[in-house]
Amino acid sequence: MLNKPLKPMLLRPLVSGEIKKDWKSSIKWDGFRILIHYDNGSVRAYTRHGTEVTERFPELQEIKLSVKTAILDGECIAFDVTQPTDQPPKIWWDDAMTRFHTKKSTAVKSICKTLKAHFPIWDVLWVDGQSVTTMTFDKRRELLQTVLNPSETISITPLYDDGLQLFLGVKQQGLEGIVQYNSDAPYFLNARPKDVITKIKAYQYVTCQVSAIRKGAFGWGLQLNGKHVGILEFPPHKDILSKFHSQAKRLVRNENKDWIYLEPIVSCQVRFQCFTKDGKLRSPIIEKLVDLTVA
Repeated sequence: MLNKPLKPMLLRPLVSGEIKKDWKSSIKWDGFRILIHYDNGSVRAYTRHGTEVTERFPELQEIKLSVKTAILDGECIAFDVTQPTDQPPKIWWDDAMTRFHTKKSTAVKSICKTLKAHFPIWDVLWVDGQSVTTMTFDKRRELLQTVLNPSETISITPLYDDGLQLFLGVKQQGLEGIVQYNSDAPYFLNARPKDVITKIKAYQYVTCQVSAIRKGAFGWGLQLNGKHVGILEFPPHKDILSKFHSQAKRLVRNENKDWIYLEPIVSCQVRFQCFTKDGKLRSPIIEKLVDLTVA
């Protein structure tokens, strides 16, 4: 297992009404999944898809564990150190993606100065030459506490007893959601098992106007308070498409080779994960049309 790509256990999605009262819960970090391999002071890291990202994150070599070898399961997030220091630090998914896509050594060295990577860990799979995946989650967490010494680079994801209260809190703060853990369950590699580990996303909702139609691949431009806030790339239900297109021809302002621009009159309720750093909607999905009135 050590120093080889692994396919980790995946989270089963649930909705807020399915939050479990007797499971431990944590914040769902807004970054990307990472598996950290520690081998006698040398560190390598892989994404859940098996991509090695060791060279993209020099911070990994700052990690010091209290064991000789280990495999840790967690997330890579990033902090923008140029943000105002008089405000709580904000974790942006965009920043983690910027770090992920920065590959050239000179660019990596430069970006480390402004976007600091951090690795919140929630599980351990391997310690000192032995797999611990058959242990219960509670036992693995106890082991993790002895293995990992928190620092500016790495930490242990806190667990909370009240999942509903945590969910309401992260939703209020505009965070991605929560994760819940079955205390008695082992770790299943390369699986999305039922009743073991779940994710509940704290979706946000907003009313937008459709301002453009993309030619070719499906896409609708969205406006909020007169400002472009992103592109809908997931086609809505066919009934919504039919109702919208029955009005769209009357709203055309102009067009170019890529887009047809509309008067932003038709409103729709949009579900999205969060706002991106530049104020766009992340992964918007139209749930329903709100106003189809065209004079």
